[in-house]
Amino acid sequence: MLILHVGTQKTGTSALQGYLSQHADALLGQGIRYIEAGRERSNHSSHGDLAQSILGRGDLAIWEKVRRELRESTSRINLISAEGFWFSDPAELKAELPEAAEIRIVVYLRRQDKYLQSLWKQAVTGGRRHSFAEWRERLPFRGDYFSTLERWSAQFGDQAIVVRPYERNGVVNTVEDFCRIIGATGLPEHKNVGRNPSPRKELLQFIRAFNHLQAEVDNHQFFRALIFKDPEYVRSCDMLSYEEAAAVMKSYEESNRLLVEKYYRDDTVQLFPELTRTEPSPVWQVDSEEFFRLTVDVLDVVAQFAASGSLKLESPVVQRPRQRREASSAAPRKKLDKSQRALRKAERAARDGGSRQLPPA
Repeated sequence: MLILHVGTQKTGTSALQGYLSQHADALLGQGIRYIEAGRERSNHSSHGDLAQSILGRGDLAIWEKVRRELRESTSRINLISAEGFWFSDPAELKAELPEAAEIRIVVYLRRQDKYLQSLWKQAVTGGRRHSFAEWRERLPFRGDYFSTLERWSAQFGDQAIVVRPYERNGVVNTVEDFCRIIGATGLPEHKNVGRNPSPRKELLQFIRAFNHLQAEVDNHQFFRALIFKDPEYVRSCDMLSYEEAAAVMKSYEESNRLLVEKYYRDDTVQLFPELTRTEPSPVWQVDSEEFFRLTVDVLDVVAQFAASGSLKLESPVVQRPRQRREASSAAPRKKLDKSQRALRKAERAARDGGSRQLPPA
């Protein structure tokens, strides 16, 4: 049997893939092969390169190694895991798989209000500049699980689809649940630590503003440098109020009902936990000491990356988002604004050997 773990993102996929990779030999001893082909470039963790090839961002020739390994495998279960598959065309993926293989599609689903917030935060930390509302408007299908499952079912059949809950009675442990599904026993206990943290709302706005600079930087390393400054900078699901989250869930009410009716087969726990009203997450005000320290830390990381050469600006002049939208229709400005003139003076001073300093008062 071939089991394809196809996501979704922000459901403990990184932790699961790291665990499967770390214990690949022990799994093999139990007749479970975590396919090696396609995960050579991801610290041997995920099959992200396979997903990228299906999405048109890589060479499909990589699948020949996968098919060869599957043909030679004597294991009762073979595993492939990449959350990027969720966004791919199931028909194109099926075309790369052996025709005679018995296939199961395993997917973990998170309640949409939480999923969409986490997914958008990941997009911003990866360099995206859109607000949450703009992002949802551009990608309205992101939380429509049922329609996506219908596409997978059309290729592999209803019974091949295995839908699993991300949360079980308030507890999150994708690794433990997945090991139970594949019948893996006796492996070391997984410590459920976040391997893919989300930034709190205040830090995220700094990151989104930084993205408007169009800087050349390793977004992943830049984000990790920021997030590791303080544990308080990590927080998920703080973008929506209770009322906003309820509105999101209301929009998926009918499709979620159809999803549970057709694809969810676990009577022991609800697929999605009930949305309950809780105290809103505290927000650091601009004049608070916490916000001040956050600002200092952000500037410190930017300065360090710039000093090391790890950050390069494509242009010394940055337009505000509104100006950028209007730039295509507005006539070019002949005069520089005061900010741009100050920048030019600083550049000239630097070329002349340093800016002139005023004496201390």
